[in-house]
Amino acid sequence: MKIQHIIPILLLAGGITVGAQPAASRVEKPLLETNSVYAGKPYGGQRHQIPGIILAKEFDVAPSGVSGITYHCTSQAGGRAFRTADDSIALVPFGKGHVTIAGLPEDPSQVYVGYIDTGEWLKYSVHVAESGVYQIGGHFAAGFTNAALSVTFSPALKTGPIHIPTTAGYQPNTEVYHVWEKLDDLAEIPLPAGDYVMTVKIEEAGGMNIDYLSFIKKP
Repeated sequence: MKIQHIIPILLLAGGITVGAQPAASRVEKPLLETNSVYAGKPYGGQRHQIPGIILAKEFDVAPSGVSGITYHCTSQAGGRAFRTADDSIALVPFGKGHVTIAGLPEDPSQVYVGYIDTGEWLKYSVHVAESGVYQIGGHFAAGFTNAALSVTFSPALKTGPIHIPTTAGYQPNTEVYHVWEKLDDLAEIPLPAGDYVMTVKIEEAGGMNIDYLSFIKKP
């Protein structure tokens, strides 16, 4: 699979600078979140760690579960049973019948973000332990060929649309939305060490379901 190489868009005083910069400058200047304007809190009380895996269901908690702060959901809501926070989006248990693209059974206790619509988004408080270039991956099901999402680290490190390959056709006897693929090389992004609010936005739904995102630091 071809890896997308991200060109960061940096918001600087006096305008916008677009384009790749020398490796040292890309990873040395931390771009931290502005806590004074973000009311969300880490789910479970601790920031997600990068490198590592971030479960889609563990998006940040908003005051009183109000929409539009840590999440924007226009689709079916039904996630209260799978979170300790006072909010609700379309969270769904794997249950029986979910399989990998190779036909192996998935763990039925897993919970994914489903019934996704284009334009929805989720926010996660994260900590990047070490400056470097990170590979973005995850665990996805996608019924169509146009599924795509983007990842932004506050305030201005952005991936742009990341294509999620369809899982259709691998297991003809299983509902396509229940066929899953683990990927670790969807895109790359340079990240300075520090604390961020990470936004995952659905650019094109494409019949996509999301279990988790993964971040692996390149050597």
